[in-house]
Amino acid sequence: MARHIGWLGMLAVATAVAGCGRNEAQVVKPRSELEAEVAVWVDQTGITGSQIQKEASRLYSKVPKDLPPEQQQAVQFRLLQQAVDNLVSRQLVRAEMERSGVLITQEEVEKGKQDLEKGLGEGHSLTMLIAEANLPMAELEENLRLDLFKNKVLKDKLAAAMAEVTDEAVRTYYDEHPQEFRIPAGRLASHILVRVPQDADESAKTELRAKAEGVRQGLLEGADFAKLATEVSDCPSRARGGVLGLIPPGREDPAFEEAVYGQPIGEIGEVVETPVGFHVIVATGEQEEKVFSFDEVKDRLTARMRHMSQQKVTSAYIQELKEKATIKLDGMLAGFANSPETEAAPEGAAAAAEAVPAANDAPVSTVTEPPSPAATAPAGDPAPAPAE
Repeated sequence: MARHIGWLGMLAVATAVAGCGRNEAQVVKPRSELEAEVAVWVDQTGITGSQIQKEASRLYSKVPKDLPPEQQQAVQFRLLQQAVDNLVSRQLVRAEMERSGVLITQEEVEKGKQDLEKGLGEGHSLTMLIAEANLPMAELEENLRLDLFKNKVLKDKLAAAMAEVTDEAVRTYYDEHPQEFRIPAGRLASHILVRVPQDADESAKTELRAKAEGVRQGLLEGADFAKLATEVSDCPSRARGGVLGLIPPGREDPAFEEAVYGQPIGEIGEVVETPVGFHVIVATGEQEEKVFSFDEVKDRLTARMRHMSQQKVTSAYIQELKEKATIKLDGMLAGFANSPETEAAPEGAAAAAEAVPAANDAPVSTVTEPPSPAATAPAGDPAPAPAE
């Protein structure tokens, strides 16, 4: 079930912010009005606040639950913007499909569902997917129908994009991006974080340090590190018993890194202070450098490059549709695109993860598989950001 977020409240805030400095009186409308009000017009079709709220909540459900409070608003605004863009894009494709007369049969949709389920991997099903995404089957089928339409009308361009990803192109990418296929040497570590709010005064900091010291003392007296981390740590890594994984040199706060590399492996160090709080750290082992050969990553890299190449084609198609359409942000979203919060937030829904602590997705042991090819960060980015 998707987490409830006050997206309509965010919409109202966006409107108020957009109007600031323009001497405009802002009226807070009842929730029922916000839900029913058309927020975006795509030609003659309206998208309501209720639709936007549903899409934004679905996007936010993919964000780790322990997002620090100071990052929540920026991420919510960006996901709200992404939700609007998603809905606009779907409406543009839907309208184009109706105009074109190109038919996507139910048989094609059913085959698409089968192909989608096959791609989920062992232990996963389409039923699980829609439950996790809080997505009704009818809506999944509609989205799939739109995707199949795009694939059909862009068939030749997509095929050409696939053909561009030759063995030579894949090898060239591998040779030109060696850092993406290298796991650096470093130490493995676990920690327990006592977070310090940004607005904490000295008295509050003193109390929080005392809490961290108490945690350390409990560990020295024999408390189980993983159990204690699960119970008291303010880092998302508590879900893994405090395990952070690989900490490559030069990636973290100096004080944190000094503790990881300066302490004997297996020993509980002194409480360490970083900009986000107090840490109790234990270095748990060493990780040797690993460079993945071309043969080890070739298949995954080829698939990734083909996917990216096809994405460029579909993105260009959506942009063409946008340029031909009349799109108007209305009502509570008027001026939202220029709101300071949306400009300051990280880029794109996927980039919401960039505003989330890296520790959320850090590996919990040494790396034994090739890193995800064509990633935006160097391979071996498994190093969590303990300061988060």
